[in-house]
Amino acid sequence: MTKSKNKYDGRENMALLQVKVYSQQLRTSTDVQVILPTPRSSEAVGENAFKYYDRDNPCPVLYLFHGTHGDSGDWMRYSMVEAYARDYNVAVVMPEVANSVFRDMPRGGPKYYAYLTEELPKMMSWMFPISQKREDTFIAGLSMGGNGAFKIGMSKPEMFGYVACLSSGFGEIFERVGNDPESPWSMAFELNESVKGTADDQDWLSSQLIEKQIDYPKLYLCCGTEDFLYEENCRFRKHLDSIGFKYDYHEQPGIHNWIFWNDEIQRVLEWLPIKKK
Repeated sequence: MTKSKNKYDGRENMALLQVKVYSQQLRTSTDVQVILPTPRSSEAVGENAFKYYDRDNPCPVLYLFHGTHGDSGDWMRYSMVEAYARDYNVAVVMPEVANSVFRDMPRGGPKYYAYLTEELPKMMSWMFPISQKREDTFIAGLSMGGNGAFKIGMSKPEMFGYVACLSSGFGEIFERVGNDPESPWSMAFELNESVKGTADDQDWLSSQLIEKQIDYPKLYLCCGTEDFLYEENCRFRKHLDSIGFKYDYHEQPGIHNWIFWNDEIQRVLEWLPIKKK
């Protein structure tokens, strides 16, 4: 067997925590997967071996969302995000969001939007040494998770400095729900509910940020050219261009799958304002 030239094996310097917490907003226990950087072997020696763990040196954090039918473990199971994040000294928080479309459920159901924007960040900053600075707080997701990243990041611009949307269906989810009780997102909507003019309407939300001259987060968009959501991504970019909304965009051959997302999450980490080790 040929010995690897890489001194580190890609998992040596990350801590993986599988957290189960009770959420007041969801009114149930829920899972959160958390990756935390730890010292490299070469750093964990000598008299300064434990300085890495000083609480006055918090690390940046990426909130990373799964897609429809997924769960908090998807990114760990299907991508190499742990190995990639290791090189950037960034914490990654992967919550459970069900098929909520990142909304507070109607009829007294779980409040996912409130959980993700209010409760979860407070819990994570209490539990872990992560930065609470806007410029160190990032949010990203794939497919439905990309919709959620845009909604949460752009509706809470004071909290998040950077937003990345991978293969997202801007408007597509809400067009498909309608009156279809078989829709995977039907639990998130009232019958005949319209999202026009709300934070779920990405066109409206982005236009509001421009009209009110709000300092909105930096935005990264990407989609595979063979993805069934490619045309919707093209349409949304035309809207952003028409209102003068700044963003970075990347496309490459690919479909709606983990091969594409595993590659793109590396590009997202490179795009974020964090230095590679």
